Amino acid sequence: MTLGRSAQPFVDAAMLEAPARRRLLLQSLARVLSVAAATLLLYALLPIRSETALAVIVMSGLGLVVVGVVFGRQLARISRAPRPVLAAVEALVLVFGLFLAFFAFTYVSLSASDAAAFTQPVDKVAGMYFSVTVLATVGFGDIAASSDVARVIVTLQMLLDLVLIGVAVRLLGTSARQAVAERHAAAAATAASPPDGTA
Repeated sequence: MTLGRSAQPFVDAAMLEAPARRRLLLQSLARVLSVAAATLLLYALLPIRSETALAVIVMSGLGLVVVGVVFGRQLARISRAPRPVLAAVEALVLVFGLFLAFFAFTYVSLSASDAAAFTQPVDKVAGMYFSVTVLATVGFGDIAASSDVARVIVTLQMLLDLVLIGVAVRLLGTSARQAVAERHAAAAATAASPPDGTA
């Protein structure tokens, strides 16, 4: 089975020596933290403008398309990655981070355009906090949607949270497991086949 030109050699972390395995995990952790930090930095630096409710809804739709495209590209990346399981963890952090930042930005924009959209004004810190509490289904009650548009967007996040947790996590995990199994099968087939000219 050909992995394609963009595929990198498979690295089975379990077969590495302890120092190499530790270095590999630290590199992956550094990438995960870098992705999380970059997502938060982008969220913090994006300017907030007062938009109409329709503009916020259109922005929400575009944001969901971006998250979907990133998710699809991450699935493809996992199948080509030299360490598919670590690539899946990195993809989860990226997709969840973008998802939360997108909804947080939407809540902040909505609050800027309609002061009555939530029970209190939502700035960037409060927007991220609220987005995480909706994902975690904690619902402390300190911030709540009070306009119809805000309620619709919060309900949309609740529904998409279920999809993200139930489907996205499973797809990323399955993609990583399939990539590992394919690499092991290809390595076993290569090891079992006789060298050229000896058959």
